[in-house]
Amino acid sequence: MLRELKRLKNVAAASLALLIGIGATMIPAHAADAPIWNSRRFISIAHAGGDLESPHSTIYAMKKALAAGANVLEMDVRLSSDNVLMIQHDDTVDRTTGDTGPVSSFTALQLQAMDNAYWFYPHCWSCHSQPIEDYALRGVRTGAVSPPEGYTPDDFGVATLLDVVNTFPGQRLNVEIKDGPTGMAGAEALAAFINSHGPSDRYVVASFDDAILDHFKELAPDVFTSPGLDLITSWFGTRGALPGHRVLQVPPFFGEIEVVTQQFVDDAHANGLGVWVWFNGDEDDVPATWVRLMALGVDGILTGKPAEAEPYIAAANAAAALAVTTTTAPVNTPEVAALANTGNDNFLWAVGVSTLIVGAMFVLAGRRRPTTLSR
Repeated sequence: MLRELKRLKNVAAASLALLIGIGATMIPAHAADAPIWNSRRFISIAHAGGDLESPHSTIYAMKKALAAGANVLEMDVRLSSDNVLMIQHDDTVDRTTGDTGPVSSFTALQLQAMDNAYWFYPHCWSCHSQPIEDYALRGVRTGAVSPPEGYTPDDFGVATLLDVVNTFPGQRLNVEIKDGPTGMAGAEALAAFINSHGPSDRYVVASFDDAILDHFKELAPDVFTSPGLDLITSWFGTRGALPGHRVLQVPPFFGEIEVVTQQFVDDAHANGLGVWVWFNGDEDDVPATWVRLMALGVDGILTGKPAEAEPYIAAANAAAALAVTTTTAPVNTPEVAALANTGNDNFLWAVGVSTLIVGAMFVLAGRRRPTTLSR
C-alpha cells in the first residue's frame, strides 16, 4: 500500500510539472514590474504572521512566515492605555495570553510582557481545551521554557507596530485598524506612525469600519487602502471605480453567497483593484481553495498557513513567470495588482493543476460557509 501511494505521488508530481510547463504558455503575459509590491504574480500574505502554524500575531510567527516565503505580513492594530499601537486582533487579551482584560486597560510594556503563545495550538489559534502539554510554546515568553533555536523570549510577547517595523525593515505590511471605542484614535495614531515610518507605499491599510477608514484616508491620503465593509458590499452590486483604493480584501464566501467568482476578479482588475482573499480559519484555508482562487486570477492569498501554502503559490508563480518569457502580448498593469489573467485561459490552466494538486484532498463540498466576518 505504501509503495503504491509513493508511486502515485511520484506520478502526480511529474504530471504537475508537465502541466505547469504546458499551462504556462496559456497564461497571458504580465509586465515584468507588476505589481509594485512584489515581482510575483501571486503573493503570499501571512495572516497574523501565519496564525494556524505559529502563535497569532507574534514576531516569532512573522519571522517563520517570511522564512517560508511569505511576501506580506498581515496584522491588526489596537491602542494600549498609553496610546501605543499594539499588534492585537481581539479587544481583550484573553484568547492568546494567560492574562485577561481589555487591551486598552494595559500599557504597552505590560502587553509586551505577556505570554502571547500561552494558548497556541497548531491549526487553532484560540483553542483552550487541549491538554496542557499540547501548548508547547507556553512559557517561552516568561523564561520558563527555552525558546526555539534562533529566537528570543521577546518574539513571543504582544508586539508593538514599532517592534514589527524595526524587526523587519522595508517589509511590506497589511495593517487592519480594529473598530471599537479606540478605532478613530487608532486611525489617527496609524496615520501619524506611517508618516514617521515610511515609505508609505510599504503599507496597505484596511478596516471593516468605513468611518474609521475614511478618517484615516483624510490624514494619510497617499497610503494604499482596502475599502470598508459597507463600501465593498456596495461595490459588489455596482462594480465601478473606487477612487483612492487599491485592493479588495474579501472572503471566498459570505454565508451562502460566493463572493470571489471569475466575474468578481475580472471586474476588480478592470477597475485597477487587486483581489486579496482572506479566510475564516482552518476549514477554508486549504490547498483546494488556494488553487481554485489562483485559477480565478486573484492577486493575494491571505493565509494562516504560509509554509504549507508556499509550494502551491510558487508553482503558480513559476507558470506565470514562464508565460512572461514565452509571449510578447502587451499588457497594461494596475498600480498594485498584477493584471488579471484572461478568464478562460487562466481557468483552463489552473483546473488542470488543481486536479493533480488537490486530488483526494478536495473535500470542499461539505464545508461550512463562514457567516461572520472575523478575519
